[in-house]
Amino acid sequence: MIVIVSCSSSEPSKETRSSRVNQPQRHDQLREVDPIYNSEYFLNRADELGLIEGRPYRITAAELAIQENHSIGYIKKILVNIDLDARGTLDNDITLIKLLLYIKSNQDAERLLIRLKRGVLPINYQVPMWLLTAQVSSNNNQHAKTVRTLFRVKDLYVKRLSAFDKILANELIWKHIVQVPEDSLNQFVKDFGSEAASWVQLAKIVRNNIGAPEQFPIELARWHTNYSRFDDFEYLPQQIKDLISVAPYSPTRIALLLPLTGSLSTQAQAIRNGFLANLNFDDNVEVTIMDTEIETLASIEQKLVENRIGFIVGPLKKDKITEFQKSEVLSNIPTLYLNSIELEQYDNPSQFYFSLAPEDEIDQAVDYFISKKIAYPALIYADNSLGRRLAEQFKQQWLFQTDKEIETIAFKNKSKLGVAVKNLLDVNYSEQRVREMKRLFGIHLKTESRSRNDIDAIYVIANSQQTRLIKPFFDTNVSVFNKLLPIYASSRSYLIGETRSQKRDLNGLTFTEMPWLVENTNKEATSIYRQVSEDQTQLKKLFAFGYDAKYLIPLLKQLQTLPDLKVTGLTGKLSLTKQNTIKRYLDWSRYQQGKIVVLKQLN
Repeated sequence: MIVIVSCSSSEPSKETRSSRVNQPQRHDQLREVDPIYNSEYFLNRADELGLIEGRPYRITAAELAIQENHSIGYIKKILVNIDLDARGTLDNDITLIKLLLYIKSNQDAERLLIRLKRGVLPINYQVPMWLLTAQVSSNNNQHAKTVRTLFRVKDLYVKRLSAFDKILANELIWKHIVQVPEDSLNQFVKDFGSEAASWVQLAKIVRNNIGAPEQFPIELARWHTNYSRFDDFEYLPQQIKDLISVAPYSPTRIALLLPLTGSLSTQAQAIRNGFLANLNFDDNVEVTIMDTEIETLASIEQKLVENRIGFIVGPLKKDKITEFQKSEVLSNIPTLYLNSIELEQYDNPSQFYFSLAPEDEIDQAVDYFISKKIAYPALIYADNSLGRRLAEQFKQQWLFQTDKEIETIAFKNKSKLGVAVKNLLDVNYSEQRVREMKRLFGIHLKTESRSRNDIDAIYVIANSQQTRLIKPFFDTNVSVFNKLLPIYASSRSYLIGETRSQKRDLNGLTFTEMPWLVENTNKEATSIYRQVSEDQTQLKKLFAFGYDAKYLIPLLKQLQTLPDLKVTGLTGKLSLTKQNTIKRYLDWSRYQQGKIVVLKQLN
């Protein structure tokens, strides 16, 4: 909504810039006049006219494709044939920049923006250009640069900013200022004065007090009183206005519902230990722990009422979540479920979902590949229920983002790994040709098998043992005539306690993992964990899961109001989706020379 706000006419022509500016037409008006004017119509006209004359038609087709809810990959196919160096009307080029931002082609958007700035811009285009500059740096996650650009715009062009400009600027400032380092925040105050100081004060309140349920609303109310003096207070993002009136969850009685007996008892105990490890005994919080394998729904309801429970964490099993959501008693108590389910059938704003969903890592990998312009990745996965599920997630996300199919191959067991890798790289065909050549010319013929060179990355969905076998197969089967393929994997490929020799076997592998496991980001939690549990990868992840479940309780309402805000937990950077589901963002790390190096720049 922020990016695609431009207008264009139904019949692109060679009219002057001034006539285009004075006579804008919106696409919704177009479609009311004649429904045949859809993206397909303009795309066909563009093909008829050729690359140069059809350029404005392609731009209009891409705009309409967004309105028609086509995939990003479809829109990319429309824009790929547009020459960025060709000269169009200024309005058309501005619209093209916005379209490039929409499909996350930030480098191309920036390149076109730089070209337009080289000329002498009419005065009424200076603010739009600066706002586009801010959007480019926003899409590149350049937090400080985005905020600095917008403060400069508000400082220099305050009388030229429309209501829409102010809304856009304030939304972008709000999105990024909470991510800016402390030093840069203080510099903004020196450079831009009192209004910047109010934004900086708000960022510090959010950063320092969001986890303090009693102090946070007090600080926000004080900020609200001070900031309301400014002229553009009415243009503040709705999120900030909502945040001021939101009271965080601050329960003094919490129920923890886990399957403490049965097949998941070991896992449940690790989650319980993590939850209790994050209790601050000065908070006077009482935790009632119930075993969902023993207690019935009726007995749990009774205990919740008797103990005046103010917040529920759990249950863990999906079938229990579905059963408990039918309870009127539980529906009236805020709940953080420790799993995810199909959400279409439920709509309760006080029910939240938190899980160690491996799908989050898949989505993160797809976004990373696209940002690094990896165009032809391939996927190798274990042929089991989890492997097939995650492979399907990757395929669907890749198709939506690029409108292209991704090549995949599965392996049944460890003995089939070598065959799977050779088939994926087409080495088997090369070896077949070598055998045929030797048959014709003799066994002393000097040969070298070749692998295909149209794949530019590999993503592995496998456990640590399988990954340790897969990596050497790729290293040895990539032809000497090709570069070694970069190989990426999920956290399933990482194992706590690896020796230096084992790490060396995976040299060059890049993977996502919880920051706590790789960097030991919380020494207090580590100390407690070592006292209550063995150093096992899965149990340690579940301990972190329970630890973060407690950490999230006072943050849930704020995260509900601030979907762009990420808070740092043991399990990763955490945010809340519109479906009230916690989404995790993990650190990227790489095996290098027998060590693991955290790649901060990939976050």
